[in-house]
Amino acid sequence: MANEQPVDKARYRASLSRLDAIFRGMSDTVTEVSQWRCPYKNVQDRCTAKFGCRNQDRKVPVGELFICTGDDKLDYRSAWDV
Repeated sequence: MANEQPVDKARYRASLSRLDAIFRGMSDTVTEVSQWRCPYKNVQDRCTAKFGCRNQDRKVPVGELFICTGDDKLDYRSAWDV
C-alpha cells in the first residue's frame, strides 16, 4: 500500500512486552484462584458447567444458569490434575 508507514520496531517490542506483562498477571491470578474456586462458577455465583454438580441449586427460572452453592473451601484441582 502506498501510504504505509514503516514499523517502529522498538515501539512494537515495547507493546509486546506490555501485553506480555498484562497477560502474565492475568494468568498468575487465574492460577491462584483455580486452587480454591470452581472454574465453572462465574462472578454472579452461577454455574456455567454443562454437567450436573451437587452444588447446583436448580430452582431458577427456565433459561437461567443454576446458582452455585459451593463454599469455595474445596480444592478443585484434583478434578483436572493428571
